[in-house]
Amino acid sequence: MHVRRSTARFLDAASGGLRVPVLAKVGGLVIAFGLGLDTFEHTIGHSMHDALIGAFPLGEHFAHLVVVVGMVLVLAGIVADGIRMQRRLGRREGRTPHAVR
Repeated sequence: MHVRRSTARFLDAASGGLRVPVLAKVGGLVIAFGLGLDTFEHTIGHSMHDALIGAFPLGEHFAHLVVVVGMVLVLAGIVADGIRMQRRLGRREGRTPHAVR
């Protein structure tokens, strides 16, 4: 329970109090996994014999692909949330919740 609260505080601080889309959170986890995999491949994995594509082992290419997929997921989550938000705002015709009064 304490870990959940500290995670929520970290996310609030990192996002400036704004809501983070679920797909963007998943993409962040994929990026973190990919960076760990990339670190492994560049430190320990390079000594293992692996098929080369160009000048790099296949494992390094795969690790970079995982990070790129994570970036795409984050971007897709942000864009999808923005589209949903525009639809929600379109329904509130005549109401401006952020108006100065």
